[in-house]
Amino acid sequence: MPLIEVLAAGEIIAGRYRIERMIGAGGMSRVYLVSDLKLPGKAWAMKVVAPAMHFNISLEEEAALLIALDHPRLPRIIDISRPSETGHLYMIMDYVEGEHLDRYAERQGSELTLPSLISIGQQICEGLQYLHCHEPPIIHRDLKPANLLVDQHGEIRFIDFGIARRYKEDQAEDTVLIGSAGFAAPEQYGGRQSDCRTDLYSLGAVLLYLGTGGAHSVWSEEAASVIRRNGYERLLPVLQRLLQAEPQDRYPSAIETSRALSLIAGAREHEEAGRPKRCSVIAVMGASPGIGVTHTAIMIAHALSRYSKRVAVVEMEAGAAAFTQLAHAVTGRAKSRADHASVPQRFRIHAVDYVRHPSRAEWIELLAEGYEFVICDLGSTGRRELIEEFSRADLPILVVSGAEWREEEALSIGFRVGEAIRRRWVCFIPLGGRGAQRRLRKHLGTDRVYEIAEESDPFEPGQAMVGELMKVCYPEAAKSSRVEVTGFGFRRKRWKGSGN
Repeated sequence: MPLIEVLAAGEIIAGRYRIERMIGAGGMSRVYLVSDLKLPGKAWAMKVVAPAMHFNISLEEEAALLIALDHPRLPRIIDISRPSETGHLYMIMDYVEGEHLDRYAERQGSELTLPSLISIGQQICEGLQYLHCHEPPIIHRDLKPANLLVDQHGEIRFIDFGIARRYKEDQAEDTVLIGSAGFAAPEQYGGRQSDCRTDLYSLGAVLLYLGTGGAHSVWSEEAASVIRRNGYERLLPVLQRLLQAEPQDRYPSAIETSRALSLIAGAREHEEAGRPKRCSVIAVMGASPGIGVTHTAIMIAHALSRYSKRVAVVEMEAGAAAFTQLAHAVTGRAKSRADHASVPQRFRIHAVDYVRHPSRAEWIELLAEGYEFVICDLGSTGRRELIEEFSRADLPILVVSGAEWREEEALSIGFRVGEAIRRRWVCFIPLGGRGAQRRLRKHLGTDRVYEIAEESDPFEPGQAMVGELMKVCYPEAAKSSRVEVTGFGFRRKRWKGSGN
């Protein structure tokens, strides 16, 4: 990395700008506060950029980009100088009084509320959308808290475009592989050209960093746990989509990202007004094939739909065909191979929405669509990614066999998910007896093992079955219903009202 000259206070640059003090420094540049000798009382920021020919970076490229830009969130460049004796580029731009975003967030601490974090994300989206709407788009490539400022009015301002570039449609990958560790998208390390979605990854990293108090900028379950603990759980679907490794799995534009953030803000306002709370995810997985996972998931969905306005059941196992057969029945299409591609991904039975095999991005979007309950049919393959969904669910339900010789199947799943998940999971035994129930409670180390009676029609479960399922899945509604648990069976409560 070339050395960057250090300018002393009082030095005059280009016969006009007097150095007051250094206000920032990076690997390839330094930034100074300068006073204008021609405009007394006027202060500017002067960025000094070192030559970096071995990086193939044009020192004039950033200046050319900035000169063409005009947006309140972006810096305005007013003068350029390049003395031949140093080869450094001097750029004179607006001086914005404020605080770097990371320092601002640190000072705010617990006062950095969810609405504040959403507002920060939306303001960054405004600046990115302006850049990306150019033809060709301008890609920032170095979005991070240190390159963002909160001005004296609380507005977000971009302050550095050191490695910005125009998108080159005919180029396979970036000429310069550069970015800030922890905030750069995977494609910035080679193999693909960065595009608008690269900046959206960095936006996700910035928001994750702020939401975890500076502890994380890369997606992980640990980071998600910190987000929940800090009260930003509503942001998780947006963060998870922004931080996808593959660009095509992220939001397609800054506008779409801003819209997703607006939906979160709107949902929060609705909840504060007494409307339904966030979506609850119930994951149903089988300890072994053919044990009735789909049947159970559908029963739960239709039971919940009697008390909730919006319920969806999702077939997560890509190789499963049950929902395809249901879609054929609903749409009336013939079950031929030619018709398979035309099967709708979404369809409706009674009051429940059915969703077939969503991609990761579609799954994240589904969680933000305003459903009160989403029931996941995870099948029984035990694939790693489905085990992860089971572990993340608000209520993980394992469907197990009541046969004594098959207990090892449930124990194996318990070992894979870990003790923390075992403490909150629920186990259902279809057609299991009291002996199987007692035995599994002992071996699995939980009292939350329930016998599920036979139910021939999962789309219209009987009231006794509804009561049983509600007691486990939706206790608040079960308390207000006329069904109560009596030992291992269920019966209708007698009406004790006055008759009025």
